[in-house]
Parts: sequence; C-alpha cells; structure tokens
Amino acid sequence: MFFSFIKKEFGIENIILFIFCFAIIFGPAYTLFDTYNYDVIANPDIKTYLGIANFDFEQSQIRKYRVIIPFISSGINFIFNPIFSNLSPYTFPGPDFSLCLSFLIVNSIFMSIFGMLIYKLCIEFGVSKIASLIGLLSVLTCRWTSYIAALPIVDSLYLVIIVLTLLGIKTKNSKLIIIAIFIGPWAKESFIFIAPLIFFFSHINKLKQIFMFFISGIIVFSFRYYIDSLSNLSGLGLENDFSHIYKIPDSLRRLFSFHGVYELFSIVGVWGLLFVFLFKKNIRIILNLKTPLYMILFICVIFIHAILSTDLARMFYLASPIIAIWLALIFDLIIVSKYKNYFK
Repeated sequence: MFFSFIKKEFGIENIILFIFCFAIIFGPAYTLFDTYNYDVIANPDIKTYLGIANFDFEQSQIRKYRVIIPFISSGINFIFNPIFSNLSPYTFPGPDFSLCLSFLIVNSIFMSIFGMLIYKLCIEFGVSKIASLIGLLSVLTCRWTSYIAALPIVDSLYLVIIVLTLLGIKTKNSKLIIIAIFIGPWAKESFIFIAPLIFFFSHINKLKQIFMFFISGIIVFSFRYYIDSLSNLSGLGLENDFSHIYKIPDSLRRLFSFHGVYELFSIVGVWGLLFVFLFKKNIRIILNLKTPLYMILFICVIFIHAILSTDLARMFYLASPIIAIWLALIFDLIIVSKYKNYFK
C-alpha cells in the first residue's frame, strides 16, 4: 500500500529519476565523506552545522539560523545511531561518524531532488528527454555536487529552493512558488536576492505575494529571536550578513584571474569542453537561443552571490540549472536534430 501511494503521488517516472540521481550522487559523495579533512580550520561551516544538529547555538552568527538540514540530520541520527555507530570505520577522519553519515543521507536526498527538478526544468523548455538527460548529467557529475552531498553543510536545500523558483516561474505552479517563499529564508539568508525574481516574474497576485512574504518574514525573524535567546551571541546577525560587502574587492580580483577562470570552468567540468566546442562550431544557433529575462537576471543574482563570497566556484555552481538548460538546448539543436533517427 505504501509503495502504491508513492507511485500515485509522485509517478513512476519521478521515482525512477530520483533513484537514478541518488545512485550517481551517493557513491562519489560517500568517498569524499570518508576521506575529507574535517579540520575546523579547513571548513568552519562543518563545525557550525554539526553543532546546530546537537542543538548547540553558540555558533556562527550568520549560519546558526540554517536549521532545517541539521535538524533533519539530527532526527535521522537519533533513530539510527546504534546502527550507524556500529558501521563506523576506524579510519573515519570526522568527529562523529553517525551524525556525519546522517548529513550525507539527507544531503544526497536533497541533491537528488535538485537533479529531478533540473531534468523537469529542461523538459519544460521543450528539450528532448535525451538532451535533458545530458543537461542533468552535467550537474550530477560535477565535483560540487559530490561536495555538497557529502559534507555536513546546507547548500543542498538552497539549491532545491533555487530550482523550485525557476520551475515555478516557468510552469506557473503556485505550490512551488509558495514552498520557495516559506522555506527559502530558512535555507540561506541570500534568498533575499532570489525573492525579487519571485515577486516580479511569478504569476501569483502581487498583493498575495506581499502577504505571504510578510508572514514568512514574521515566522523567520521570530525564530531568529528565539534562537538568539538560547545563545550568548546577541543580535539577529544582520551586521554580519552585511559584512560580506567587504569581501567584494578580493572576490573581483580572484574572479578576473586565471584561478577565477578555472573556478568558472569547474562548475560543469569536462562537460564545459563540450559546451565550448558546440559554442565555437555553432555560434549562430546558440545566439538564437531564447533566454527569458528572469533567467538572465538570475545569472546576475548568482554573480552577486559569488562576489559576496570568497568561495567563487561553489557560488557559481548555483547557476548550474541554467547551464544545464543551455547545454541541453544546444545538444538538442545540434546533435539530436542532426541525428534524430538515432534517438527515436
């Protein structure tokens, strides 16, 4: 009965697509999870999110409010800790195998949902299934996909919110937009840059949106106030959020350097070679691709994310849904249309 319900609610195609994404993501993610340097100096984010999962809010003033992924991971760890602890290898380099494994499972699930939504977004742009699969694979095989799935961080939820927003705008799906409005602020504070895209380009009535954003804001800031009451870190962290502005000069210097070009290229890895090759050979076709205004503005939003962060490549990875669409469209227009008899 349970599997019949899942099949009815989500559809067999979506279930297969989710399993496909999870199967590709989990193996490389586990390898990284089992060998990564969990030193606090190497990645202070990890200490923060592991602390939140243990209900310790004496953490980063900025990151301590991003509780959804840590709380879900904490719940899984609470249920399966006896099993996970027995599975722990002696060579595991992290601080808590069971909790870190819980993060791995949760993030792999969210990244699989992210992949499913990218595939659906490609289909909505009129791309063939084989080309949509190419676009999806360009994201699933990216090194940042494994990184985000493997480690105790929360980027996976934010990526889901991003593609939910793009898909909701494209398909005029109210449910997706409402989920983005109410969950987005919990994923990351930088959702404030995504919110204008929702407001100006979604089909939902503007007054209704203002009401929903208002309610969402009240809930989020009430929770922030409550979290602050549990910790010795005062304030709502807004000053720390704005402190990212001082990172812009350094980010711009890094961006316009060889290292910056490498970080841009690393978003899709080897698939970038295919993109460059097809671009060079078929520039007229590519220039004729119709890119909606909200997608162009979304690229600008991601650029803002990147220059406000010192982690350029990971921020540029947020644009991977758009890159997947472009690559799928190019593949469809050039390869599938030319050899359509082979793709029947």
